[in-house]
Amino acid sequence: NLLMRRLNHPVPYVPQGDFRRTILQIYHDTAANGAHFGRDKTLYKIKQRYFWPSMYKDINSYIKSCILCAQFNPRRQKNPGTLKPIKPPDGVWQLVSIDFHGPITPTSQR
Repeated sequence: NLLMRRLNHPVPYVPQGDFRRTILQIYHDTAANGAHFGRDKTLYKIKQRYFWPSMYKDINSYIKSCILCAQFNPRRQKNPGTLKPIKPPDGVWQLVSIDFHGPITPTSQR
């Protein structure tokens, strides 16, 4: 039920309501559109035909919630490092260290 008109410069259609989610499903989940592209490619493809004010945020949250992408895409961050043992000092005041952290806000729980 959509009418389109061909122009030299295409005017993006502004979808409303549930049709936005349908667009996200079509452009991210279907093999015809590349199936499970990342945020930037999905945004690029959708921007060619559609626009809505929260489009970037909606695409980002949709892709972050995609279970298949989470299962099969590799992590891009390194695993956190392990602590390295520190050799105990041989005598008094040979090694002094301090960690800074704060501000620490008190809570009612212990």
